[in-house]
Amino acid sequence: MEEIYRSLLQLQEMDEEIAGAEAHLATFAPRLEELEAPAAALAREVEALRAQVVEMRQDARRLERAAQEKREKLARYQERLDRVRNAREEAAARTELDLVRRAAEADEQEAIELMEQVTRTELKLEELERELAKMRAEAEPKRQALEEERAGAEDALAVLRDRRENHALRLDAAALRLYERVRSGRTGTVLAKLLPDGACGHCFSVVPIQQQVEVRRGGALHRCEVCGVILYPE
Repeated sequence: MEEIYRSLLQLQEMDEEIAGAEAHLATFAPRLEELEAPAAALAREVEALRAQVVEMRQDARRLERAAQEKREKLARYQERLDRVRNAREEAAARTELDLVRRAAEADEQEAIELMEQVTRTELKLEELERELAKMRAEAEPKRQALEEERAGAEDALAVLRDRRENHALRLDAAALRLYERVRSGRTGTVLAKLLPDGACGHCFSVVPIQQQVEVRRGGALHRCEVCGVILYPE
């Protein structure tokens, strides 16, 4: 029984080491995210600006097409003006002609202003793209170092898990089943000493006298009735 206790305690130490290694490995994702966060934020800004440029260019083309359509309409109105037969028709045609001309000029002016805005935005976009490239280049060595460190942590965890699996294969099957059942519960501890005063070393509840005797005798594995851990004698 002493050998079983020793093997289970070794297994518990391995599980604690594995838990520590898993916790360490879990730190890499937020560290990488924190490292890449500034560049990611700037990349989102760059993408938004690119989309804005595309949208403004589409709007400018729409305005240019609208202006062109009005210019074509203007030419037709001019032909109509040349065919008028009296002053009233001429006045009406000139009024309509002026309205279409002003609308075409407004569209053209708006398109020009929009293209100027596109030019300014593209200059800003180029500046941000250079800044983004610089930021990524500066962060790359740190990112690679973190990735290498994470790969090392993954390898170390794999080794620990292999050691644990090999150790578990050599354990008494019934003892291992009990260990795994206790481990799957809410308590993080699987084994605890039975203290000299007869208390559980985990929850410090006093263990019944008969159970104390059986634990110290070492004939079988016993669990604390309060917290459920496996008790072993000092």
